[in-house]
Amino acid sequence: MPLEINTKKKMHMTTSIQQTDTYRQVFAWLRGGDATPDPEMENSFLDLITAAVAERLIANRAEYERMARAAERAERRSHRPGGCLSIKAMLEETRRETPVQKGTVLADDEDLPEAEPVMSSPAPQASTESDVVHSCELDSVLLAKTLRHMAVIEQVELTQSQIQSILYIAYGVRLAQKNERLTSEHPQMWQYGPVFPRAYNRLRKDADDGTDEYYSLKTDHPNIFTYLENCFRRYAWTKACILTAPHLSEGTPWSDTRKSNPDRWGVRIEDELIREWFLPRV
Repeated sequence: MPLEINTKKKMHMTTSIQQTDTYRQVFAWLRGGDATPDPEMENSFLDLITAAVAERLIANRAEYERMARAAERAERRSHRPGGCLSIKAMLEETRRETPVQKGTVLADDEDLPEAEPVMSSPAPQASTESDVVHSCELDSVLLAKTLRHMAVIEQVELTQSQIQSILYIAYGVRLAQKNERLTSEHPQMWQYGPVFPRAYNRLRKDADDGTDEYYSLKTDHPNIFTYLENCFRRYAWTKACILTAPHLSEGTPWSDTRKSNPDRWGVRIEDELIREWFLPRV
């Protein structure tokens, strides 16, 4: 889209430039030393200069907009609410507890490994009617891909580990607040933290940006969409290792499940463990 310049401003700018000694010297030099006034040629010359400046501004517009969006995101992050589920609070609690098991925390630049653990299913447990946890019956893949597209919109790189951590936090808070599972899939105890296997495997194999899932969730389940978006905005700019660490310490659902199943990965983390851990933190 061409950059339009107000005619009066342009005429004023042209007159101001033409009245300067530097302009007369430059123009005389361009004409081989001839300083004879030539308004038509001078106006054409200024039009060319104006067009060149406009083209440069248009070329840089995308960079200006990108910087503005980055500044806006930084401003939003600086005003994000704290609370028990803030990263700072969870890390402080983690430091007060027993250190996490060696070899389970990802490095800053690591993501979840490609290898998949052997899946195992725990024995069914009897539950009373009051213990029944309701489910939104949403597919974890739908939620994970929605998070992926939110990252595309915000131009932030979101790893598999970050997606799984945000999904797990959203799942736990939902259990604590509403006694309701965010997704019909239960998280499992993997070596590097709680994981939703269906979401992990689909995102690992499917490279699309989640556009369809994003708009599907936004249209069909607006309340869940808003809730997930709030979780994304709070945690998407946090490194995977920092997001995961609080959920691997002593006394967490992951740790308790690990103690009960020391020789197995891929064991389901029970909802009751998750809800009890998140309840005092929401």
